[in-house]
Amino acid sequence: MDDVAEFVEHLVLLGRSNYTIWNYRLGVEHFRRWLDPRSLNAATRTVVGEYIHDFAERGGGRAPRTVNHRLAALAALYGFLIERDSRRASGSWAGCENPVPNGVAGPAHGMPGRDLPQRGRLELHHREPRLLPRDLDPATAERLAVAPSSARDRAIVTLLLRTGQRIGDWSDEHGRHGVLGMRLTDVDRRRRTITVRLKGGRSRRAPGPGYPGLVATAR
Repeated sequence: MDDVAEFVEHLVLLGRSNYTIWNYRLGVEHFRRWLDPRSLNAATRTVVGEYIHDFAERGGGRAPRTVNHRLAALAALYGFLIERDSRRASGSWAGCENPVPNGVAGPAHGMPGRDLPQRGRLELHHREPRLLPRDLDPATAERLAVAPSSARDRAIVTLLLRTGQRIGDWSDEHGRHGVLGMRLTDVDRRRRTITVRLKGGRSRRAPGPGYPGLVATAR
């Protein structure tokens, strides 16, 4: 089993969501292709910095959140490799430092109970602007709802538009939530509401089909 396959298996054992596992594997595989013909063992802080710069600038510039997510995937990969090889007391990464650079902890408060270790910020992190959610133009929402070619896809898009929920996960192990975690019993036809399942076992009710003022049901 190669390093990436072991890393993915590690994420599964940790109980990470199917979406997180898929996304992390996608990011690590992209980094490995970028390194080619070098191996993952060739990664240094400089190499990671070059990759992140190239990744961030591709396609006219990627969003800071996308770049930071890729950094998190690489940091998790090498954290796993270092822990694994150190535990075995063998391997390329035994006793090494994570090549994904971490910032130093912030200043101490000098007060008992408050000088706790702080999570270092990745030096290559891009600042993410704090933006208020924008309302989707009704005409745009209508076009999105009817654009998919299949009835199933139109239904999924309509649910996303009406309830504001995420795609989510269908696994009971990782906590069913979002559209993928819905059950038929979540749809209350009498009250015209839908139970939106959130991460962490929380839920809320959202207007369902036929609620006034919402985009038309996908046909």
